[in-house]
Amino acid sequence: MKRLIPTIAFALLTAACGGSDATVDSTEPSSTTSSTTAPTTTQGATTTAPPATTQAPDPKTFTGADGVTVEIGDVSRIVSLNGDITEILFELGFGENVAAIDVTTTFPAEAAELPVVGFGQMLTAEAVLAFGPTLVIGDLQVGPPETVDQLRDAGVPVVILETQTTLDGVSTKIAQVAEIVGAQDAGATLIDRVEGEIDAARQLAADVENPPTVAYIYARGPQTIFLFGAGMPTQAMIEGAGAIDAGVAGGVFGPAPLTPEALVGAAPEVIVLPEAGFAALGGAEALLAIPGIADTPAGQSGTFLVYDEAYFFNLGPRAGLALEEFIRDLYPDLG
Repeated sequence: MKRLIPTIAFALLTAACGGSDATVDSTEPSSTTSSTTAPTTTQGATTTAPPATTQAPDPKTFTGADGVTVEIGDVSRIVSLNGDITEILFELGFGENVAAIDVTTTFPAEAAELPVVGFGQMLTAEAVLAFGPTLVIGDLQVGPPETVDQLRDAGVPVVILETQTTLDGVSTKIAQVAEIVGAQDAGATLIDRVEGEIDAARQLAADVENPPTVAYIYARGPQTIFLFGAGMPTQAMIEGAGAIDAGVAGGVFGPAPLTPEALVGAAPEVIVLPEAGFAALGGAEALLAIPGIADTPAGQSGTFLVYDEAYFFNLGPRAGLALEEFIRDLYPDLG
């Protein structure tokens, strides 16, 4: 059974994940994470899987999550429409094959310097075709459907993957991308590493007693503030850390406009925010001025954790590193 994903609302929110092209209005994340309780680093270390051949694989077919079977014969010029997919391609040794990205790619640094086609959920065919792609890869959030159809009508293979919102889904995503580009061996190596990092992080929190209630608040400024709930990648991170997701516990599905009543009712002991949004609000003092925040246990104790949003909820190759960092910030006594 296919999971229901709050795709449209999430897509509109993540449009501000950031890019490097001068024609795109985006916010560039800084290199460190700030927290009123424990400073953190946003990028985390990354080790590249053994380089894979970047030669064109033998022609093959791949059936995407949209039910369309695509023939793939040339991977020399890839347009990646999701930041997590871009990270996987670079880890597999196919970074030089990526011709362009969408604004959700912010890592690795060399990827963020690539040309930007716009926002993957609001694409135009012309913007993509301008880079002469031999392959386009995205997930079910990519749209509008008319643009995908236009690209395919132009003879460009477009592969659409399932939108993964769980930690277990990271391996599936890596395996699919590796299959698409013909790098199964490198994919298996990367999966082993990432699964090991995720398992090690989960083990850190395995024996935690009295798990805290954590709310993920997505902010892009005072007028754009949402509480994330079920079906969001943040649920995987919060529950993977052994904590209680305040949005999920409160019956929120997807992103919901933040209200003082919902926030006070959720009573989060920790509030997590995107780094850029925290800065756009004006920092901790401005956050506390938002109705309801100061009345929560997190607001009263000033327990706010702030991370680069792509690092925290892209659920890509850095998922295990991000989870470990989050767990250590959440439970400082772990050592």
